[in-house]
Amino acid sequence: MASGRENTPAQDLLASLVFLAIGAALIWLGFQGSSDECGGEKMSEGDTCVSYSNGKQTGSNNLEEQKSENSTTSNVLFVIGGLVIFGSACSSVGALRRMSAGE
Repeated sequence: MASGRENTPAQDLLASLVFLAIGAALIWLGFQGSSDECGGEKMSEGDTCVSYSNGKQTGSNNLEEQKSENSTTSNVLFVIGGLVIFGSACSSVGALRRMSAGE
């Protein structure tokens, strides 16, 4: 069922720009931190990173495991951020086309 109200092209373009910023922020977050960090602290060989949730230990990683986990997190942020930017770009093109057509 249609809602009866459609966004204007300018509103669509504004929403696209907001999502562009969100996608850029996700990619920026992917670059933050080092692969050998645990809670912002640099790990050395022999260190253990312990994770807690609600005051209970939920896991622990040695240096190599932590590097792998941090790398996976960064990769996920890059992919999601890239997809958000791609979707935003497609939406922006559509909004600009509607604006130039005079809708």
